[in-house]
Amino acid sequence: MKRQQALVDLLLPAVLGGLATLGFAPWNLYPLTILALAGMIALWRAVGPGRAAWRGFVFGLVHFATGVYWVFAAMHEHAGVGAPLAGLATAALVGYLACYPALAGAVAGATRRLALTLWAIVVVPAVWCLAELLRGWLFSGFPWLSVGYVTVAAPLNGLAPLVGVHGLGIALVMAAGTLWLLYTGTLFARVVALALVAILPVAIWLVPATAHWTRPLPKTLRVAVLQGNIAPADERRSAIGETLRRYRDMTLRSDAELVIWPKAAIPAPAARVDRYLGRLNAALAKRKQTVLAELFWPTGDGRHRYDSVIALGLGEGRYDKRHLIPFGEYMSGLGWLGESPARPGGAIGRTIAGAIRQPLIRSHGVALGVSIGFEDMFGRAIRRALPGAGILINITNDGRFAGTAAPAQHLEIARMRALESGRPLVRAAHAGTSAVIGFNGRVYHRAAAGQAARLVAPVVPRRGLTPYMAYGDAPLWWASAAIVALALLGAAGLRWRVYGHGRRAGPKTRNAEP
Repeated sequence: MKRQQALVDLLLPAVLGGLATLGFAPWNLYPLTILALAGMIALWRAVGPGRAAWRGFVFGLVHFATGVYWVFAAMHEHAGVGAPLAGLATAALVGYLACYPALAGAVAGATRRLALTLWAIVVVPAVWCLAELLRGWLFSGFPWLSVGYVTVAAPLNGLAPLVGVHGLGIALVMAAGTLWLLYTGTLFARVVALALVAILPVAIWLVPATAHWTRPLPKTLRVAVLQGNIAPADERRSAIGETLRRYRDMTLRSDAELVIWPKAAIPAPAARVDRYLGRLNAALAKRKQTVLAELFWPTGDGRHRYDSVIALGLGEGRYDKRHLIPFGEYMSGLGWLGESPARPGGAIGRTIAGAIRQPLIRSHGVALGVSIGFEDMFGRAIRRALPGAGILINITNDGRFAGTAAPAQHLEIARMRALESGRPLVRAAHAGTSAVIGFNGRVYHRAAAGQAARLVAPVVPRRGLTPYMAYGDAPLWWASAAIVALALLGAAGLRWRVYGHGRRAGPKTRNAEP
């Protein structure tokens, strides 16, 4: 009996956690994610809140350990942090992230006595959504591996402009609940599940395509994306000159109107490269080109700095990064570890966030919505540039995660942002994967990771606002919170009716537990 309990409480959730990861890039086996969620629904239905929370925690430990293991690689192999400390930090992050499936399990276990169909198709999806929304918000948020991302290449992706990635997560958990009901439900539950299976394709077909929410502007920009493929070890002071020459030469060999450099293309603070920028700016103005480049820009008092993108040549404006990620942006916020070996110019903790409201960068009459690094994880960050921006730009440096799943997962995230916003998205990555993504989430041009490349493509800006970008996640917050609250109240009332009345009615009624 103890062995069976250990199997169900430990081994099965662990296996399901690993299966869930296989639905994300680079594997893209999204049916396995649905199967894993259906398995967790079955495991949660069988036990109370305590054991359900433990099963959710074990699921989360394996899921996030196999999904964000690249944090260790970035810290140890590229930042030079010792293996014990890097391992401890990664384990702490994984353990923290696993608390959210545990929370979902606790609520699912507490409400498990509700009607089977209602619980599996309404309550559990709302619980999962609320847990993921909290994970993307608390302590600055880390919504990596939100389950809706596995649908980016699935038939469900047409819902992205309506409900965003978390709404797609609800649909995916509903599909898992339906699958479980078909296998183990009552006759009524199976009839409802079959009805949902029949209705879903029709509902998806009726959803307007992304093109219905936004319209093309009468303008086409010829865009070049540069991928210099300079190894993180070469992003040091000794290689600054070589790096700057490489990107300048790649730019001047292109006739594109807008040229986008990746993160770390200028591996130095602005003060150290002002002469270089001045000469490049003059050359670009003569060629009627714009370059977007990321670098550290000093604050007015000189005590801190912004992580900024500036427009050179015919472009105008500057964007200061708003959302600083404690772990995702390399070593951000861990100043006590000392100076960043990959980004010279001062201690890590000196970078501060830019203002919430900033004017958009413009090039050739087109407004650009810029994000830096992992900022594109957050739909709410992209919303701030809309509806003004016609093209979205992401400037990143996934070379620090080379050889792991992180670059493919980051590209998956960028595709979802394009789908949600109905905008083309151009991403420049220092060592890959650079890409030009259509407003429909399709990757039209892509540079292989680990290679120097220049992508050149015509990009058509778009205008308009999708429902998701108009309202964001607020409807999901309210709806999922309301469903969870009502479910908890209903479960409490059911428990009181069974146990409270049972004590008055005697042993016979007390033993008639549903």
